[in-house]
Amino acid sequence: MIEFEVLAIKVKTDDMHVIFLLKKNIQANIIKTILGYPPMAAPDILKELKMVITLVGQGYKSTES
Repeated sequence: MIEFEVLAIKVKTDDMHVIFLLKKNIQANIIKTILGYPPMAAPDILKELKMVITLVGQGYKSTES
């Protein structure tokens, strides 16, 4: 996630494009989990989306161990 954020800053892209790229490049199971949230709880800004991706990803890592 940190490398992705650094690349997004370097290319100076806007948040909407970064959100699109995150959704296309993050593990499908993580995005499927996030999209399963109720509409009011689903993150719609980049800062929230990055936090949720990290938390869901950590949850998957802990269940795989």
